[in-house]
Amino acid sequence: CMTESIKVECHINSARDSYRSEAIRGSIISFVIAELINIDSMYQYSLDYIKQVFNTAIARSPKSSEQTGRMKLLLENITKMLYSNVSRGLFEVHKTIFSFLLCTAIKLSLIHISE
Repeated sequence: CMTESIKVECHINSARDSYRSEAIRGSIISFVIAELINIDSMYQYSLDYIKQVFNTAIARSPKSSEQTGRMKLLLENITKMLYSNVSRGLFEVHKTIFSFLLCTAIKLSLIHISE
């Protein structure tokens, strides 16, 4: 019985770890969104709102038979949906700043650029 529970635990840990990149991306985007208040005090988004959009992006993402395909689709959809929902509420002049901040934060996390 103990070996069965260890196998289940390993399977759960493996499944959880396979979604780590999506969680990291969501975290990066939410921190960038939180920084928008430094641009204009009107830009305040609740964590509940961000979680709702994040979960909707996951639910609406197309399914894929292979795990890497699914992960790629999730990353793209999470990023697009959070970006478009937040951008809708920004002044035109601030959309470029938001895009730059988001792009830089993602590239930094992927180590494509350095500080």
